[in-house]
Amino acid sequence: MQNEPKMKWTFMSLQILDDVRKGKMTFAEMFPRARAAGFVAYDASDMDAEFASREEVLALCRGAGLRIADYIHWLHMTDPDEAGVQAAIESGKQAVHTALAHGAHRLMIVENVVPEDLARMSRAQAAEKLTRALRSIVEYAADYGVTVMVEDFPSPLLPMVTSADMRMLLDGAPGLRLVLDTGNMLAQKESPVEFAEKMADDAAHVHLKDIEYPEGATTGDVDCDGRRMWNAQHGQGVVEFGKILPLLKARGFDGYVTVEYGPHEGTQDHFEKMAESIRYLEELI
Repeated sequence: MQNEPKMKWTFMSLQILDDVRKGKMTFAEMFPRARAAGFVAYDASDMDAEFASREEVLALCRGAGLRIADYIHWLHMTDPDEAGVQAAIESGKQAVHTALAHGAHRLMIVENVVPEDLARMSRAQAAEKLTRALRSIVEYAADYGVTVMVEDFPSPLLPMVTSADMRMLLDGAPGLRLVLDTGNMLAQKESPVEFAEKMADDAAHVHLKDIEYPEGATTGDVDCDGRRMWNAQHGQGVVEFGKILPLLKARGFDGYVTVEYGPHEGTQDHFEKMAESIRYLEELI
């Protein structure tokens, strides 16, 4: 992009890695292609280790002129076994150092959802485990200057979907910040605009995701009515970015913004699609 971007656009490799596995592109090719599409940073994650060492990821980012926005780490905090919860806490603490080794001072924690485990406890019990584990990780991370973040999550099984869920979680773990995902709250039928109005001041990072409900879909997230949710091209789904982006600007949000698009069968070129999304989103700011 010729002009200075209006937001600090960053990309995740999670939806692209299937193309890497299929040989459609190499892991290394992602980085210059992302920079050419208009991104300024990368969301590093546990997934990178399948393809490259930390030193190689850092070198690829430097070579493409990309910063590392944050580090994403998966763990399982809603384990019915207390030993499993403690193991998740220790994993989160170790991830603090992994983030720092990537030059990132923001760590995003993602819960590995195990439906069988959640079926063995109430939502209140699951919320207690999440809050307790995240509080321990946040307190540890604070000593190292690392901000811990969690997103509203697209699983009705997990008490991390709605603004009410997230308010309880953030209040229970002081210092924890929000990754505001603009599509995930739809798993419980909450309006993305209303969610953003309530939670924007808590956001340290944003995932911009549009949502569609294709007939006959067999993949994707599932909402509380059993409908499949797909990541749509931005502007072609149900999320009102024309209301959300000005709201974020008005609230003074100046963090990184991930353009999250999951390619589906028939998608011709992931980075061309994301470049289109950036152009569309920039016009709304």
